[in-house]
Amino acid sequence: MRYNTVKGVDKFIRDLKADTNKALLYCGEYLQGKLREQLEVDSYDTGNLARSVTYRQIKDGVVEVGTNLEYAAVREYGRKPGTFPNLDALVGWTARHGMITGGASMKYDDLHYIDKGTIYVIARAIAIKGIKGKHTFEKVYEQEQDNIIKIFNDYMNRKWQ
Repeated sequence: MRYNTVKGVDKFIRDLKADTNKALLYCGEYLQGKLREQLEVDSYDTGNLARSVTYRQIKDGVVEVGTNLEYAAVREYGRKPGTFPNLDALVGWTARHGMITGGASMKYDDLHYIDKGTIYVIARAIAIKGIKGKHTFEKVYEQEQDNIIKIFNDYMNRKWQ
């Protein structure tokens, strides 16, 4: 079946979708920058988490800002008591903070028994007490919500006036 359309409506809709997606990408870029800034302040260890924050359009009208690092979820939301953390990840952290003599790139199984003991004590404390989440992504989004809306509206107003 063939549909008749009002002349220009299809182009208008295509242009509106394209400009909406561009505006959302600008919002994503802004939020990415703010998240990176705050992550550098909140808990800078290697800088990997801040550098890993990206943004992308996942479908029309939706832009995602986030990271694919495994530990990001634990840092954001915390860890409930009851499970041990990754011991190899703790090797790097304890080495960078001068708690063990082994190198940050070593595996737990390859460490001296004294270094293993240090890491085990930390891991056990985490397993017993858990880790409180920092909620940086959530806090930055809440703080920047008005600015994000303004960026979106300003872009759309410039394009559609």
